[in-house]
Amino acid sequence: MFKNRSFIAGLGVGIIAGAILLQLMQIGDESQQKLSNGFNDGEPKLYTQAELDEKLAEERDKASQNAVTTEKPAAQKPEESPVVKASEPPADSGKNDDKKAEEAAAEKPAAAAVKRQVRITGGMNLTDTAELLSEQKLISDKDAFIKAMKNKPVRAGYFIFEGNPTVADIIRILTSQPLTKSEFEQQMKG
Repeated sequence: MFKNRSFIAGLGVGIIAGAILLQLMQIGDESQQKLSNGFNDGEPKLYTQAELDEKLAEERDKASQNAVTTEKPAAQKPEESPVVKASEPPADSGKNDDKKAEEAAAEKPAAAAVKRQVRITGGMNLTDTAELLSEQKLISDKDAFIKAMKNKPVRAGYFIFEGNPTVADIIRILTSQPLTKSEFEQQMKG
C-alpha cells in the first residue's frame, strides 16, 4: 500500500516518543515549580534568633502589663481574696518545692539546647545558603563553609539545628533528607 512503510512506522514511533518526552518535561517543570513555590503556601514566618528574642521580649512585656492591670482591681477589693483557715494544716510544701526544682532542672537543658530553624528554598545556591547559615549564627566563616561544601548538593527543605553544631554536623544535616513541613512543625512544638 505505501512505498516507504518503514519510514512511516519510524515517523509514528518518533511522534509518540516525542509526545511522551514532552509530557515528562512538563511534569518535571511543574514539580520544580511546586518545590520552589510550595513552601510559601500558608506557612508561618521563619524568624532569626534575634527576631525571635525581640518577639519574646515584647510578649513578656505585654504579659507583665496585663498582670499589673489585673492586680490593681484585686488590691482594691480585699474581700474577694482567699481566706486561709488557721485550723487547716498547710499543704505539704516539700513536694511542691521538689516539683519546682525538677521543672527548673528540666528547663535549663532545654534553654541550653537552642533550636535554630533553617529553610532552604529551591534555587538557592551555596553562597545563599552560607549567608543564611551565617545570619542564624551557625557558621562564622562563609568561605570555609563554601570550600567544605564544594561538590556536595544543597538540598531544598526544612532543617533544624540544635545547640552549636560543628561545620561537619551542619554539612551532614544539609546533605541528608530534609524534614517535611509537618515534621518540621512537630519538632518545633515538641
